[in-house]
Amino acid sequence: MPLLRFRPNSGRCKLCHGEVEIRVDKDSTAPIECPKCGQAIERCPQLSAPQAKVLRKPSASEAKSAGFQVYKRLGKGEYEKQ
Repeated sequence: MPLLRFRPNSGRCKLCHGEVEIRVDKDSTAPIECPKCGQAIERCPQLSAPQAKVLRKPSASEAKSAGFQVYKRLGKGEYEKQ
């Protein structure tokens, strides 16, 4: 059951502070009124960050020049500075 965000159509409300999170089954319809204040509600738009696309693996020399510390894996839980 996903947790979806809803907001009152009329704006902010002192009871629900402008947004309500409600668990909604995939098969059921979205609620039409707020369970806290009883106002008509609408679903908030989904905001998500874009996925970062890594085209190639950065090399150790690029990481060092960018100021990162580079380690080489020796075994399980063992690393050595390069």
